Amino acid sequence: MPPSQQSLFAAFSFSSRRALHINNRIAHRISQAIIHLQRQGQYNNSVSAPSFTQRRTLSNTASRKMASDEDYMAFLNKANQDADEGRAAAQSSRGGAGQQRTFKTADEGSELPKSIAEVIRDAFYVSEADEPFKGVSLKWKGEGGLPDEVEFAKLINHWDAENAQIDIMDPVDWDSQGEYGNVIDAVREATKGNDVRVYRVARDLTRAEYFVISRDDEGGRIVGVKALGIES
Repeated sequence: MPPSQQSLFAAFSFSSRRALHINNRIAHRISQAIIHLQRQGQYNNSVSAPSFTQRRTLSNTASRKMASDEDYMAFLNKANQDADEGRAAAQSSRGGAGQQRTFKTADEGSELPKSIAEVIRDAFYVSEADEPFKGVSLKWKGEGGLPDEVEFAKLINHWDAENAQIDIMDPVDWDSQGEYGNVIDAVREATKGNDVRVYRVARDLTRAEYFVISRDDEGGRIVGVKALGIES
């Protein structure tokens, strides 16, 4: 082969091989792209939206859970409402009893000692409302001095003697300002110097009655005064 033809053949062979190499590279890239797209398609298929049956199952589960939560909340609300109504009824019952009933202060036919009858003529207990003092004369022959809280509750005919809210106080604590010294002295005089005690009897949250009493050994009774206090 002449030299000129050999050079031409060599140039053609190089160009052909280069073109083939480029085509192979392009084909490889296309092949890789196709594989990538196929894999991407498989991934998308694997996380596709749930079927109708799956959606229905999830919906039913959520509905049952929601219904269960609503039933539970309704149960709690009903229980709280019943408890509130029960407390309100009990308070109303106790309050109604306290408002409608009065405490016993004197036995039938009993007379007040002179010193007490005189002091209550113009004596008032000052709180949020000025209330007059009233005389107390109740038969009592119990041992050990004055009655305890339950005994006193029964003595004045409290509507719930066992659970009555009664505090027994020293006169000095009750009259810390010295406003009712004449009342205390009159009660002590009526019982010839016996101890005087103050019984605070709660009627409700804002009202209480104060009994300033002492024991009359000769008459077999307790005597004194009482007044209503408004303490809101």
